[in-house]
Amino acid sequence: MIDPNPKASVVMPYRTALHNQDSGVNFRNIILFGVLIATFLAFPSRSSFAASDINSDIENQVKSTIEETYRSRVPDSRTKVTVNPTNRTLSLTPCAHSLVIDLPFASGERVTAKVSCSSPRPWSLFVTARVEQFIDVVTARRPIPRNTKIQAGALTLSEQNVMRLRGDYFTRLQDVAGQTARTPIDNGEVISPRVLEATLAVRRGDQITLEARKGSLVIRTKGVALEDGHLNQQIDIKNLRSGRELRGTVTAPGTVRMD
Repeated sequence: MIDPNPKASVVMPYRTALHNQDSGVNFRNIILFGVLIATFLAFPSRSSFAASDINSDIENQVKSTIEETYRSRVPDSRTKVTVNPTNRTLSLTPCAHSLVIDLPFASGERVTAKVSCSSPRPWSLFVTARVEQFIDVVTARRPIPRNTKIQAGALTLSEQNVMRLRGDYFTRLQDVAGQTARTPIDNGEVISPRVLEATLAVRRGDQITLEARKGSLVIRTKGVALEDGHLNQQIDIKNLRSGRELRGTVTAPGTVRMD
């Protein structure tokens, strides 16, 4: 049967094909657009990278400043600084000059640094950090009873975080050996001045050697201590030969120099 409208039979398939072709193009465009959006979202903007760089630079400079400050106080120490992250949401302009870092509160384990920039746009912020500073200090190798003269063999050096120690400490064994334990000292305890007292070099009633110097001549005689005395301390003594009571300075265990 012959189609009464031959043009329609020709035109309709062409329009349909054209419509299908346009739909394919639109579909490809949608896919391409989606890929571009996903790529854009997957990578931070330049401003995000710049902000991250600024914050990292601030944290690194604060860390270096704190380390230098604490090491200058205790040169032989091993110093560890942990800087708390800065606020990444802050909009900080890159500084045209070196950052100014002040440490107004840098005397303990917790440190606060003030970071300032003057150009091109002034800003400042506070950054906090925690400091650990390790050094070898004198500790007890074994328990030491009260009123015991401390021997060098009872001591050792061990690394301690001095930021957590209360009071002073010793770094040389010879500064502790020979002193007397004022209180009981536990094994491993850090030795501090408050648990020590200087060992008496002379005790009351001890027979002692009295020394008197005249130029290069040294005259020695016997005496007796009338009171306890530490090294370099003045005490009353009695000259056993003359019977006179005098005043002298303890120069060594059992020895007093006549003043």
